[in-house]
Amino acid sequence: MNEELLQYIWMAGLFNANNLKSTDGQDIIVYKRGRLNANSGPDFSNANIRIGDTEWVGNVEIHLNSDEWYQHKHHLDKGYNTTILHVVLKCNAQCVREDGSELICIELNDRIEPAIIQNYESLKTSTNWVACENSINKIDHFTIEQTLDRQLINRLERKCLKINEWMTKGVNDWNDVLYHSLARSFGFNTNSEAFEQVALNLPLNLLIRNKNDSNTIDSLVFGVAGYLEDEIDEVYFNTLKKEWKFLQKKHKLFQLEKSSFKFMRMRPGNFPCMRLAQFASLAVKCPELFIAIQTQFTLENIYKLFEISPNPYWQTHYHFNKESNPHNTSLSKQAIHHIIINTIVPVFFAFGKHIGDAQFCEQVINLLHKLPAEQNNTIKKWKSINIHAKDAFHSQALLELKNENCDLRKCLNCKIGTKVLNL
Repeated sequence: MNEELLQYIWMAGLFNANNLKSTDGQDIIVYKRGRLNANSGPDFSNANIRIGDTEWVGNVEIHLNSDEWYQHKHHLDKGYNTTILHVVLKCNAQCVREDGSELICIELNDRIEPAIIQNYESLKTSTNWVACENSINKIDHFTIEQTLDRQLINRLERKCLKINEWMTKGVNDWNDVLYHSLARSFGFNTNSEAFEQVALNLPLNLLIRNKNDSNTIDSLVFGVAGYLEDEIDEVYFNTLKKEWKFLQKKHKLFQLEKSSFKFMRMRPGNFPCMRLAQFASLAVKCPELFIAIQTQFTLENIYKLFEISPNPYWQTHYHFNKESNPHNTSLSKQAIHHIIINTIVPVFFAFGKHIGDAQFCEQVINLLHKLPAEQNNTIKKWKSINIHAKDAFHSQALLELKNENCDLRKCLNCKIGTKVLNL
């Protein structure tokens, strides 16, 4: 048993409240247990409790043993004078508030089902892939769906933090926000940081001013990425290099090291040069992409906008100066889905919150129901324990559940975990 579990037991009312009495023999009736406080101060606020003949509204403090009131120096803190009840597992000391008044205490030690504590300890000490792996199939479908709904929102809210961070750094235009987020997506995990650096060092307004010249756009993207420094005897490369030298000097552009981009364990279609070429092609086709998506927020329109065609040079190259067999240079459906899931949905969800349009936020979320579930090791592992991702909504939620709850053993923050306590 720890204080986290005792707090949850109080919050959820998982104790026998019949004939509840304080340690000094007064009758206790709990009308409202209060709201868990995430900030400093007593654990629960706004509780409504009758003690003896008097009804009180105030705070509740939770401890395993009552003497922790003194260990935590609450008796010296005026902020705890509004505490109306001390809820403990065991009362081993009578406590007083800072103002000298006596604190009423109740013990829950004999009022908690042992199975709840045993199930909690099993979850906390489990070495399974997820703590509830052996119990999750006993949980009703409604609870699992509720959990996934909450996890999906948590994931989007967490991604909004990154978007808000860009806003505070001066990227305060939604077209710019989408541009920076798209750059990360075109890095496809392995190179997301390097691609973000390209966007940070290549202003979108410069691309917009040159939107009618694909070679200029290519030279800017590859130049900032550090790919135009070699000596290569190719017309396309040297055209870009010459243009880059002029533009770099004119606009005082920073240039990354080419070594910032990684190739290891990567299919040719994901090589940095190919993704940079596609990113540049999108900038040519639709430099003000945010408005183009916002005005017609449908999956069909997004697919159409991402139908891009990089320079024909890339049909026979994955690198500069290394010819390959002819291949398709357009974005695959899978790549577009990756971009929608990791960029379009988070950015437009953040936008919907920014303008206070809950209906638009719902429209953004529903886009995930129209996309197939992602296929990765985490989703496959969930499937192996009979939890299936029906679509991208579910796969995103399951990723969030695993990474932000299960891996951290935050079972009491999860409806599934709290249901397991009562099995």
